[in-house]
Amino acid sequence: MSGQPGVRVELARTLEELERLRPAWEELPWQRDEAAYDYFVTRLRNRPDVIGPFAAVVTYNGRPVAGLAGRIESRRLQTFLGYRAVYSPLVRLLQVVDGGIVFSARAALPPLARVVDAGLHGDELDLVAFPPLALGSELFAIFGSLGDPLARQPFIAPWTRRALDLPGSFADFLGSLGHRTRKNIRRDTRRLESAFGERLEVEIVRDPAGVERLMHDADQVARATYQRRLGAGFADTPEQRALALVGLEHGWLRGYLLYLDGAPIAYWLCSVYGDTMLLKTGGFDEDYADYRVGIYLLMRVIEDACADPALRVLDFGPGDSTYKQQFSNRSRVERNVVVFAPTLRARRINATRTAILGPARLARGVLDAARLTDRARARWRGRR
Repeated sequence: MSGQPGVRVELARTLEELERLRPAWEELPWQRDEAAYDYFVTRLRNRPDVIGPFAAVVTYNGRPVAGLAGRIESRRLQTFLGYRAVYSPLVRLLQVVDGGIVFSARAALPPLARVVDAGLHGDELDLVAFPPLALGSELFAIFGSLGDPLARQPFIAPWTRRALDLPGSFADFLGSLGHRTRKNIRRDTRRLESAFGERLEVEIVRDPAGVERLMHDADQVARATYQRRLGAGFADTPEQRALALVGLEHGWLRGYLLYLDGAPIAYWLCSVYGDTMLLKTGGFDEDYADYRVGIYLLMRVIEDACADPALRVLDFGPGDSTYKQQFSNRSRVERNVVVFAPTLRARRINATRTAILGPARLARGVLDAARLTDRARARWRGRR
């Protein structure tokens, strides 16, 4: 398709230019709410570090055949040792959003890659960061080969992403689990309900009228999590409120809250787009960790997903936690892709990050081999 008559690439660098692309944009089969037009624009308008959009649509004889949804940000590029950021230069970064590359034919991808490459060779960007791309996929082959070897960030560890092809009922899901896992779920459920009984309540927020409650109560739980102590995880910010509101208005967000005596003790926030529900973030009050309240609420999430005829997949998101291994029935290996601009400053940043990430990945490999990773992770969390 590249170089053929009838092929056109349109790039939007302002909200006004993006609005002109909207009819073509909304014809493309985006995979996540992150790239859906209203959600994408809401984040552009509400994220403090956003400079503007970097959004492209490829058309063939007037028909949209591929698209890329990204935004340019000015922010700190953090490099971590464990849970501690040890290097954080201020950069101008093109962030391609999750699900933000779609195409109807592989031949439509090279024009998108050239647009990104041209951006890297301009005078505005230090780097481009892609969302997790499946190893061996067409997207990984095209975008993972951008730049020369000195431009690509090495030592980005791959991970397993797991999903559950939803069965016809929650009973079928339980029946598909291993005997020990199924026994533990039932034991933990009985233990929690025996301890607290009718003092427990599960609330599912699907309507914009519940946005205030959802944001306030999820934030209240998040304050008691280790993620918040590490400066990560969910927080009730103007950006998150705006995104939650547009998500609830379009049916792209479901919030699950577990209450004890009217006080929130666990939450899951889930994206619903197309036939897929994605676990985006969750947390629980660590005072109730022994009761496994996070897993208890997750069972209600899965039960609700099984009962929804529009849903076919529950995506557990990046990472390979034990519960994801237990409750999924398929997986893929993926990793982020980061490519730096061919400038002296960008190459220096890449070299510094490489000097940090290389030994860190080696140490992680040693811990994994000795099965000490979880213990080391717990010690890092405890130091904060």
